[in-house]
Amino acid sequence: MNLKEPTSLSPFAKIPSVLPWPELFGNTKPLELELGMGRAYYLFERARATPDHNIVGIEYKETFVKQALLKKEREQLRNLHAIFGHAWALVPALFAEESLCNITFNFPDPWWKKRHRKRRIINSEFLDVLLSKLKTGGTLFLQTDVSALFEVYLELFKAHPALDTTTHPQGLLLDNSMQAQSHREKKCLEYGIPIYRALVIKK
Repeated sequence: MNLKEPTSLSPFAKIPSVLPWPELFGNTKPLELELGMGRAYYLFERARATPDHNIVGIEYKETFVKQALLKKEREQLRNLHAIFGHAWALVPALFAEESLCNITFNFPDPWWKKRHRKRRIINSEFLDVLLSKLKTGGTLFLQTDVSALFEVYLELFKAHPALDTTTHPQGLLLDNSMQAQSHREKKCLEYGIPIYRALVIKK
């Protein structure tokens, strides 16, 4: 994996390094990050539920980002922002060390084919990057409806010396306590599809 692969920073294409998030949001509220925000259901619900936090979403499908930014302006929600690009490149570039209080993964792409598994968002190298951006005591929250993928990611979390697993036995959380649901989560709940959840804390 090349963490410096080319990507678009739209709508901040002219800003090549760490963004001044307090200046951009106009405050110093705790900063959260959602990776792979998709249709941004979670991003907006989380922003409404936690007005004392700022929420940033990253998504590699530009259409979803444009839709989120338009909706943000319509609703005048000032504690969220959406960025188009690849998380492997954006996270190292745009966030300062120990600047995030939470990082959320909502139903990451499982990349089923064996030759494509290297594209899965979480691996040991990127996990190191994420934890460098997370405050001590900050959390990683994962949700997926793919049990095999959940086990792979949970083992990565358990093996990392900087993480404490704070979940139920075998890492399974029964409920989502984030006060927000993604589009995929809503569909899973509607059709009775099991959801696997984990919450881990940076030591």
